[in-house]
Amino acid sequence: MSCCGQKRLAWRELNKTKVQAAVPPPPVLQNSVILRHLGTSSLVIKGAITGYTYLFAGHGSGLSVDERDAPALIATGRFIIKPV
Repeated sequence: MSCCGQKRLAWRELNKTKVQAAVPPPPVLQNSVILRHLGTSSLVIKGAITGYTYLFAGHGSGLSVDERDAPALIATGRFIIKPV
């Protein structure tokens, strides 16, 4: 029966490696700006200039975004610059 256990273990290790390789590194932000989300639910939005994907957790959540993406995000009416 050890043969099946070894194959199962090998399959798990192979899939674990695939999952780890699929996670992209976090973006390197240029002069980041903190934006506050005004919506009531979580939101995933893509930066117009950088193409970075930003995940805002919910109402009032703040997130650092690349300064090049900030004007387009603010223009949607869903975000404001978080006061310091």
